[in-house]
Amino acid sequence: MDEILGGKNLSSRTLLWDSWPGHVGGAIVSPTYGGGASATWRMTGLLSRSREGKPPPNNGGGGWSMNDVERFLKYETYKEEEANDDDDGTLNKFDIVIFRVMHGWMKIEEITINRLLEAIHLASELIGATTVILQTIPFTNNVKNVQDLMDVERLNREMRIIAKNWSSQQNNNNSTIKNVLVQEYGQYVNHVIWTNARTLGYNVSDPISTTTSTAHNNDDDDDPLSILFKKEGPSFLFDRLNDGQQYSPSIPMVCSDLESLGDKRDKCNRNYLFSDGMHVCPESLSVRYAVSLACLAGCVYNTCEDERGVVRNDDVRGCERECNDQFMSLKPVDDEWIGENVTLASFSC
Repeated sequence: MDEILGGKNLSSRTLLWDSWPGHVGGAIVSPTYGGGASATWRMTGLLSRSREGKPPPNNGGGGWSMNDVERFLKYETYKEEEANDDDDGTLNKFDIVIFRVMHGWMKIEEITINRLLEAIHLASELIGATTVILQTIPFTNNVKNVQDLMDVERLNREMRIIAKNWSSQQNNNNSTIKNVLVQEYGQYVNHVIWTNARTLGYNVSDPISTTTSTAHNNDDDDDPLSILFKKEGPSFLFDRLNDGQQYSPSIPMVCSDLESLGDKRDKCNRNYLFSDGMHVCPESLSVRYAVSLACLAGCVYNTCEDERGVVRNDDVRGCERECNDQFMSLKPVDDEWIGENVTLASFSC
């Protein structure tokens, strides 16, 4: 993500601290292409006041400190002498906060609507955000059985309901978060797994040919794509490597062929999609992830606010659905979008 935003080419990425040697705890890219800043904050749980002062990653539990927050907000984007009376040259806030809901580090029963709502409100209170994007939980090796799979889908459905109903919730609780959107990251991972499974010879459907025009358009989440994933997933996702590990990866997720499995089925030739049962290969899959976030941000910041200072919820939801259908899938994109000079950006009205 940092490289896509310009961190390498602009030499603008700064490592603030390591969680442990070689693993980022906090980093900032400033400036990004077109200006602005982006930050990465590693946390093993949803942002919560109850976790303030607890041990930081790579300890479990989601520990964080106000010192972490200050290091982001007080990051100097230019020299103080270049600032004016209203600007001290530091970031001071971030407009958007993107939450990856860390199932695995968090138990399913720890991920509740109240924890999600608390994280959303703290994004405003601590970081100054006015928009929050929630990433749906993907299938990983932390999804151990069919019940886990059903619970993860329930949590994803709850995120969609929070986002859909946010405008009315905002009016009731005077929240400074104006918009909550959902990035269908779980849907994207499913598209990749299903497509790889078909290549390997599993008898599963093509997700691209499944109609997604009504995806996630209602609380029951009964669109054709979700029905497909729920119907077919239990039949093959739990076909795992017999490698003796506690969290063995799914064969259709990580393998590039079945012939290399052998009789023991304990190892295989790996693909370039997932490095294990959880982490994606960013060189292969990160572009759609980043572009979808730019698209979702555009749903808010490329649309003019009304006299109350908000974007119509119907407009946001329709745009959100289009972004997810196009980019959080393997749906082909127009050829003219592919090239070295093509950018997708979000600008305020």
